[in-house]
Amino acid sequence: MHIKTGEIFAIFITCCISSHAQFHTLLPKDKAKQRETERIVAYSQNIAVNEIDSAQPVNANPALNKNMRFLLDGMRKRLYLSLPVDEIKVNSPYGYRADPVTGKRKFHKGVDLNADFNCVYSIMPGRVIKSGRNRTLGEFIQVGHGEFRTTYGHLLQRFAMAKEAVEAGQAIGISGSSGRSTGEHLHFEITCDGNSIDPMPILNYILQITMEARSELEDVTTDGNPKKQ
Repeated sequence: MHIKTGEIFAIFITCCISSHAQFHTLLPKDKAKQRETERIVAYSQNIAVNEIDSAQPVNANPALNKNMRFLLDGMRKRLYLSLPVDEIKVNSPYGYRADPVTGKRKFHKGVDLNADFNCVYSIMPGRVIKSGRNRTLGEFIQVGHGEFRTTYGHLLQRFAMAKEAVEAGQAIGISGSSGRSTGEHLHFEITCDGNSIDPMPILNYILQITMEARSELEDVTTDGNPKKQ
């Protein structure tokens, strides 16, 4: 089944918005698990979220503080998307390639991202469908986001368990080299309605949104007003 890129993005954005709105209804009913989920959300945010939360006004001007807080609150609401790792560097792309273990030509259903025991983040709000281990992916986590599913493989450690709700930017594991792997990296893949798709257009879109949010923050002058063009 062929899915056009435009259709993918339309479904993707719809899933992002609806998943974000429904997140708090997806929290585990068990209070202990709910507290643990909330603790991880508070503790392990994506680097872009950390930068926004740690931004401080340059002086104690009340008007500046008010305007800065308004700007930051608006930007934070836009961060319903996250990169799976803090920096995107592709070691092996989506599509046919020489299998790194056998050397035979084989279709690669995801992308291998450079990651050396780094935090791995859920790219959207959703619910963990699978959290376990298999011979190929090693330690892995699969998260459902409406029509989308994202898979994070070759992990060293998993933080999220099956049926748990996760936020965008929540740390769900640590990258490693478990399973059928020749070195430390993150295997990341996306399916839409059960069909494998190239993750890079979506990752590039998320990167663009993140960079725009950072740019808006940098464009605030010392009086709390946007810079004039």
